[in-house]
Order: sequence, then C-alpha cells, then structure tokens
Amino acid sequence: MLDTIGVDTDRPGRARRVYYRVVYAIVTVAIVGLLAGMVVGRELIGTIIYCAGVWLGSGIAFLAPRLTDVPLQDERDTELYNRASGLTLGVLFIGGLSIIPVIYVLEAAGSIETPPEVTGAILLASGLFLVWGVAYGVVKRR
Repeated sequence: MLDTIGVDTDRPGRARRVYYRVVYAIVTVAIVGLLAGMVVGRELIGTIIYCAGVWLGSGIAFLAPRLTDVPLQDERDTELYNRASGLTLGVLFIGGLSIIPVIYVLEAAGSIETPPEVTGAILLASGLFLVWGVAYGVVKRR
C-alpha cells in the first residue's frame, strides 16, 4: 500500500532512506514546535503540535513496515537498535547503582533533602527497567 506513494520498490535502500527521513522530519518539527511554543509563551499550542507530530511520526514508524512489501529495516538496523538500547540501559543502570543509594543514605543522615524531581527521576528510571524486564520476558517467551 505505502509502496505506491512514489517509493521505488526496486530500490529498498531508497525506500528506507525516505521512510527514516519522513519520520525524523515529522518528529523534528514536533520538537521545534514545542520549543517555539515555550519560547513565545504559547505552551498549549506547542504541546498540541508536539503531540500531533509525535503521534503521527510514531504511527508511521509503526504502520509503514506492516503496510508495505519494501523492507524498511534490515539486520544492521536491528543490531544497531539492540546495541544502542543495551548501552542506554547500561549507562542508566551503572549511574543508578552509583547515585541512588548515596542519595538515600545522605537523606537518612539528614545531610540533604531530596527534591521531588529527584524522586520522580528515580521512579521513572525504576519504571523503565520494570517495563524493559516485562517486555524482555514477553519477547523471550515468544
């Protein structure tokens, strides 16, 4: 279906480049829209632009590979995603193991008072690892 929108099916490399450029361009416009809205004091409009762009870009990224016969990802892309994901989680894991216990010990000793943003970041990182663990378990069982 999407391979008829001007993408040459004989050249999957070109289709892949067009796909990535479209998705990244939409997400870039969304981020710039959010930042511009914040700068000019129109946060709501910026947020609407951001949400619309991110949902559109994510929708294309999710649906395009399923609606076309042209391969939009290959083994190299999968390997890069896996390595980047592993590196990101590794950095967060090492950073969390190094910093979070120190924060709790200093707070228990009365040396610091943890701001709500730090508590939120700790909960966010914990949730990320929980979601990753569940996703890993689901993928492993399939």
